[in-house]
Amino acid sequence: MKTNDKTAARRCLVVAENDTDLFGVLVSSGAPVDRISPASAARLGISGYDSYCVLGSGSAPDARLRARLEEEAAAGKRVFIEFAGSFGGIYSDEPADTTRSRLVFVGPENGPGIPGLETGDLLDDMSNRTMRPWYGAPGTVPLLVYRGNVIAHTHWDAPRDEILSESTPGLWLMGGNVMMCSFRLSDFNRAQFAPRAAWRKVIEYIAGWLTGCSGFSFPEPVVRYGAGNGDDFERSLRDAVDRGVAWLSGFLVDGGSGGILEGLRHEIKPDGGRVIAQTVRTDCCGEAAGAFAFYSRMTGNENALRISEALKDFVFGPMTVRGGDFDGMLRWTSSAWQVCYQDDAARALLPVLYDCLLFGRGERFGDVCRALDFLVRTTARDGCRVPRTDMPRLDAESIKELRDAEHGRASAHYNAYYHAALLLAYLYGGNGTYLDVARKGLETIMSVYPDTVREQSETEEQCRLILPLAALYEATGLEKHKKMLYRVTGDLMRRRHPCGGFYEYDTGYAAACSRNSDGECSLLTHNGDPVADLLYSVNWLPVGFSWAYRATGDERFRELRRGVAEFCVNAQAVCGDPMVNGSWSRAFDMELNEPYGCPHDVGWAARACETGWTAAEILMGLMMPYLTGPDHGVSH
Repeated sequence: MKTNDKTAARRCLVVAENDTDLFGVLVSSGAPVDRISPASAARLGISGYDSYCVLGSGSAPDARLRARLEEEAAAGKRVFIEFAGSFGGIYSDEPADTTRSRLVFVGPENGPGIPGLETGDLLDDMSNRTMRPWYGAPGTVPLLVYRGNVIAHTHWDAPRDEILSESTPGLWLMGGNVMMCSFRLSDFNRAQFAPRAAWRKVIEYIAGWLTGCSGFSFPEPVVRYGAGNGDDFERSLRDAVDRGVAWLSGFLVDGGSGGILEGLRHEIKPDGGRVIAQTVRTDCCGEAAGAFAFYSRMTGNENALRISEALKDFVFGPMTVRGGDFDGMLRWTSSAWQVCYQDDAARALLPVLYDCLLFGRGERFGDVCRALDFLVRTTARDGCRVPRTDMPRLDAESIKELRDAEHGRASAHYNAYYHAALLLAYLYGGNGTYLDVARKGLETIMSVYPDTVREQSETEEQCRLILPLAALYEATGLEKHKKMLYRVTGDLMRRRHPCGGFYEYDTGYAAACSRNSDGECSLLTHNGDPVADLLYSVNWLPVGFSWAYRATGDERFRELRRGVAEFCVNAQAVCGDPMVNGSWSRAFDMELNEPYGCPHDVGWAARACETGWTAAEILMGLMMPYLTGPDHGVSH
């Protein structure tokens, strides 16, 4: 039996319907631990135990069981109550969502608290449910409290009193021998609570408090990371590609003929279940078409090619406006039917342009030009567009006004991939207008760089600029354009982590979403946090560095591409659940080596994964150096 020197093992009764992660930890101590169902516990006697662990269902325990537990607690025995809402002097509200709140550890004013944790440490319980007590009880000692809008990464450097103000109880001691938890804790491993090391300390504390033991064993993580750390990286990369394409396949609508769903939302339920983002986005469809096309060329898989063609038919079929003032406009989504974001539209076009340039396949080039022509018609004189256009707000005259305006938005977030698409179309078809608009646009952005109009972060702007600047230099051969590429690359290198990824940074926190907790939010809380964003930043780099190598022949870009590929392989989820296996979470802490980051974003928070602009973009970048064609120029 694994006991410490000072405390004898306690006999513990767990009241729960099923075995849970917490039950397994308790049993691993070697202490005498029994489990009984709540219904049986209500009918039978429960005396004879030293401690009780009651895992709740969002309501108060059966009155018969509760009366017995209250008697045992009054006798000084230890009672742990999880997600039950009412015990002793506590009476709670109905369960509420915790998705955008964070748990903060609060050590007691006197005493050790939870060993290894400091006041202000942040722990995320994903998409949980909590029962907020209507009022407190005498002798309550808080351990974890919920706070909304916490702008911090792993630790909130705030005084204890400030943390407790306007907080909601999460885990607390009451009267010395009762511990209550307002949320679902019992399947912490299945629910992928993060950071894993911090939660282990919490669970060890609870388990030790109940059993009097130490030396607990913990379940293996349900999701693993670091698949590329073996000796054969090439094999690891190809396995990652297989997993990623299989993951994409699970979100296809009618085999691709109805597009592809947006992907995974950020929520992870208390039992580990995931929530699918049901929107069909044109950009995701086009990007996924590219991933399937690359996979077909890399492996010879004919079904992948059929899927790719079906997705392209969808993009250039129902998602493309035909005729009138808006001819060629790509619809944003199946619901935002009359909205066009140019950078999103361009990302749906780029895979077709890769086909044109890498393999000489130009069957759909006319469709690409039709879409680009609409974007050009609504671009300002400086080569940049407004953030988006909406059909109900435009007519022929207002379209002309957009074209005649002096300035669009000097932002890589809104324009860089639009410019990249124009340049690749010029390289294939020779339309000088495309070159002229893209050149002016990128020179406009670089004229204010690094003080561009930023949305997420400075890192995002830099990552998005690699591909278009590489294409610009390839198109013009001008030294000044090469210097732009190398300037942005050099700046980006200052954000490189030894693992090959790049962390978020924003000088002056000038980005619209930087250090924000309402609406769309950056992962960035403090410059220097080791968090990589695979939705807005690092996901662009595998393709970007590959194309920069093609444009310059500089071995440095090939090395950078290899480094970011290693990072992406290691950051990919590997598990038995096909809904998760092969995906990438938006946030990845490069030092904790697990998905973790500020969860406040309204739609694309830390654990979200987009089929298009995360998975498909990374997959295309991983595969690009392994493709063959008449002029691929991006060989490994």
